[in-house]
Amino acid sequence: MKKMLLAFALLNWLAFTGAQAQEDPISQSPSKLKNLREQNAYRLQILDTLTTPLHIDPIKRLSEDDILTKKEGFFVTGFPDIEVDPIRGLGIGGTAFFFQNRDSSDPFFYYTPYRYRLSTDFRFFTNGRLQGGLNLDVPYMFGTKWRMRVDALYEFDPNFQYFGIGEQSLRSLEQFDQARTGQPAQSFRNIDAYLENLAQAQTRNGGFITNTHYNEIEIEEMLFNVLPERVWYGGKLRFMFGYEALFTRTNDWTGRIAEEAFFDGREVEAINAQTLINKDAIARTGDGSTEGSTWDRFNISGVNAIGNNDWFFTSMIAAALIWDTRDLEPDPSKGTFLEYSHEYSAKWLGSDFAFNKFMIQGQYFNTVAKWRGGKSRLTLAGMAAFGYVWGSNINWLEMFDLSSQAEAGGINVLGGDRSLRAFRESRFVAPAIGLINLEARFRLYDFRALNQHFALGLTPFYDMGRGWDELSRVGLEGWRGAPGIGGRIAWNQSTVIRLDFASGAEGSQFFFGFGHIF
Repeated sequence: MKKMLLAFALLNWLAFTGAQAQEDPISQSPSKLKNLREQNAYRLQILDTLTTPLHIDPIKRLSEDDILTKKEGFFVTGFPDIEVDPIRGLGIGGTAFFFQNRDSSDPFFYYTPYRYRLSTDFRFFTNGRLQGGLNLDVPYMFGTKWRMRVDALYEFDPNFQYFGIGEQSLRSLEQFDQARTGQPAQSFRNIDAYLENLAQAQTRNGGFITNTHYNEIEIEEMLFNVLPERVWYGGKLRFMFGYEALFTRTNDWTGRIAEEAFFDGREVEAINAQTLINKDAIARTGDGSTEGSTWDRFNISGVNAIGNNDWFFTSMIAAALIWDTRDLEPDPSKGTFLEYSHEYSAKWLGSDFAFNKFMIQGQYFNTVAKWRGGKSRLTLAGMAAFGYVWGSNINWLEMFDLSSQAEAGGINVLGGDRSLRAFRESRFVAPAIGLINLEARFRLYDFRALNQHFALGLTPFYDMGRGWDELSRVGLEGWRGAPGIGGRIAWNQSTVIRLDFASGAEGSQFFFGFGHIF
């Protein structure tokens, strides 16, 4: 698998250097961009003379400015990725997108973000995390109403976050005061102070013991899926179905030497005490007799026993029904997106688990202001989602995302770069999850460089969410939320570079990534 990731690294490096060397540089001056729009004005003139081989509703047509500045033919966008993750430290890698747009004589040119896209990404982090993947997306495949998406993903993470499952994860950060009395301390409001306390060691049996990894577990997973899709009503109604194979295994930190621990201000070698996930998994009896065990009440399993490294296999059928009137999927300026998604896993599919999982979400985009001749704009964007998972034997990792089958993929809950951006990744997790994201997307300035089109913007946002143990408990109280500010760089329309900073009750976080969060 590591050899595969090295191949991804080479592919991304070649893509990035190729993107830089495609054509001679073009000045960044606004006059050059104005000339480009004038040069491509013929596209608006021939637009009504082109006929697609199938009906596509005019509401799906790209905006006038996107048509004028859209790049033709095959091209590559790539970005070397150097980031600092609040959990995993320094990360080095890259992302590359290989696009085919064809030319302006193709009627689909005016309705799709691309004719096909192959994307690849890889990342190596200083904590040992490895992450890589390939994705192929082909809208209106062979000029038909069918779309095809294929994914292959791999991840190894020694510090996967676990703060409990259910409404217990909503509790404030509490832990024994390791550095002083060893007695229960008041709640920690700041995540950094809480983690520093966990890393303090105590003496025991001539050695040291610590809780450094109390909220962590080592995971490894491989995901493969195939999702065909068909459209109706001029491309607005989308039905997708497919198959997903997920292989997972874990390695508990209980009883292992911790990555770091401190005693009286000096670093020491210490054994990690029992982790929270170990406590929760052991408490499960399988017969419902353990009072207070959320894993028992929710029928959760899938954590390897200490010393066992066998793979767990989750075999799933997935389907989704989508109503989509957005004008440009990667960076919409108008339209709505409504989705019902459902995943089903059962023993007869060869799965080790048996559960159902659904998500409903709605997204809305509306450009309320334009200036600079329509080249700058303010787009208000909102997303609300709700998901629920239930069954007789649920893979515990299925609690950690909202299962969208759309091109953006699932949403990790709740916390991290695509949900509650001010809170620690996976901070709030439960069988039932609600999430709301609100953004004001300002596109302020655009220019050309290296024959590429770039648009710069700012995005103030507010995120809020909550988890519940069961559907009957869903309500309006106890939601967690926080504001933030982000920067955006739209690259040839189809690639969006995202930088977000958010600050909330438990601290602040900064993220760098690709694509809007919705």
